[in-house]
Amino acid sequence: MATWKKVIVSGSVADLASLSLDTALPVASGGTGAQSLTDGGVLLGSGTGAVTALGQATNGQLVVGSTGADPVLATLTGGANITVTNTAGGISIAASGLGSGTVQSVSATGTENGITLSSDGDSVNPTLTLGGALSGVTNAQLSNSSVTVGTTAIALGASSTTLAGLTSVTSTGVTATNFVNSGAVADTKITGSFTGSFTGAFVGTTDLPDLTDGSGIADFTYDGSTTATISVQNDGGTLTVGGAGVKVADAGITATQLATSVAGDGLAGGAGTALSVQVDDSSIEITGDSLNVKELGVTNAMLAGSIGNNKLANASIGVGSTTIQLGGAATTIAGLTSLTSTGLNATNIQTTGAVADTKITGSFTGSFVGDGSGLTDIASDLSIAGESGTGTVALQTQTFTVTAGEGINSVAANQTITISGEDATTTNKGIASFNSGDFAVASGAVSLATDVTVDQDLTVVRDVQIGRNAVVSGNLTVAGTASFQNTTNLDVADRFIRMASGSTTVGDGGIIVQQSVVGTEGFGEAFAWDAAVARWSMTGSFDPATEIYAPDSFMATVVEGGAGANTPAAVVAKFAKKGNSFVGADQSIWIYS
Repeated sequence: MATWKKVIVSGSVADLASLSLDTALPVASGGTGAQSLTDGGVLLGSGTGAVTALGQATNGQLVVGSTGADPVLATLTGGANITVTNTAGGISIAASGLGSGTVQSVSATGTENGITLSSDGDSVNPTLTLGGALSGVTNAQLSNSSVTVGTTAIALGASSTTLAGLTSVTSTGVTATNFVNSGAVADTKITGSFTGSFTGAFVGTTDLPDLTDGSGIADFTYDGSTTATISVQNDGGTLTVGGAGVKVADAGITATQLATSVAGDGLAGGAGTALSVQVDDSSIEITGDSLNVKELGVTNAMLAGSIGNNKLANASIGVGSTTIQLGGAATTIAGLTSLTSTGLNATNIQTTGAVADTKITGSFTGSFVGDGSGLTDIASDLSIAGESGTGTVALQTQTFTVTAGEGINSVAANQTITISGEDATTTNKGIASFNSGDFAVASGAVSLATDVTVDQDLTVVRDVQIGRNAVVSGNLTVAGTASFQNTTNLDVADRFIRMASGSTTVGDGGIIVQQSVVGTEGFGEAFAWDAAVARWSMTGSFDPATEIYAPDSFMATVVEGGAGANTPAAVVAKFAKKGNSFVGADQSIWIYS
């Protein structure tokens, strides 16, 4: 166990709590002279020689002396009428077969057939007590261990399946399963009522006529001597017998059971032939199990003739207010309110000729195909003008295109062209908004506000150089890593440097002197506080990128004892660490180990 240990130096008084030797301490110096001793053994002296030991004793072994020699381990041996019993840590000696005499002690206990015997242990006037309940007595211990029924003897616990020597048996409900009405029991001696089944031949019985099979019943006979089963005969095909009785078997009726008279008009079969539909196989056919009109089976001869319009529910169509009979024609269409087409060919629509100008009325939508040479009052060119420059578009042969520029999008859909501005990005000019808290915009001019607050990460991709001194009137807070570079040294005017000032929990911290490239083995020499053991420590391979500190060594501290403090008894537990030392007021030296 680690504790404060006094260091013995010249002039100091030894104060040893323990001593470890590399070799055995000789007997002459107060030791045993032995490196180890037998576990549980009895030590034996050998003058100035090393102490030896007897082996570990077994049950009942005693140390027995031997004149002129080392004692030995031995056990007691019983003589005549003496029994010695050795146990762990005990020896029991008992006498037996000594004949009459004075009882010195009684210790009687035992159990036999449930009866118990106990003694109060009095060695002068002992009291013996019988207790328990009699149980487990075997037949051999009984004077009578069997009973006799008729002339049949049955041992207790045994059974007999037959009885002999009975002169009569009287009962009101004997099961007669195994009674045989012959032998030693006379017929007139079996009286009373009997239930159950009888086995064997009913020799000497009457009024039991034999049963035989009839028509439809399987062959059997029954004379009362054995069990007989009555069953209905069936062919196993048409009829079947199940738990519910006799029935027609599933799929039991075939064409064989059907008469030819069953097949009426249009049907054939019976008397061993399957029923079928008769067809001419020209207009009607059977395909698989389906009856259907044969392909091309209906001919003109089967029709009454041309079907006239008067046979139809609807024999005409209406276009506008013009009715056209099926099979008829119309040269004029009246009653149209509009004519709409998505691809009306204007080549054959003319305003002169067979169709009078006044006959083309209504509204027309959609596109016209052709060159439109027959159309009038329609411009063939479209004039366009931009912020600079002008142009024309031939409507029949050219497409009017609105091209987007930087920061401008153009989208055409159906008859509409939408022009919109693009949002500005780091790679594209466009529409941008400015935070009114940080920027001021007037007449298109953008300027920084008097006070600018940056609430997001500020990234400067190039070096920032300040040609003059930078003075921070308030506190300077660096959320990330602060790097100070100086061609000479870093000067800190304050007397103390407080590290981990933002921490609210116990943790490590210290100073690292870089020795190699960041991230490589042996990056830095660290002098740090190890919070896990509450000690200042050092390591030669600390990488601050990992924030994992594993010390190689610890700093030893010296605690000075005040007036009268000559021992480290009052040293606080924080300094009770291996290697720390204490110097008492009397100049005694202690080290914690």
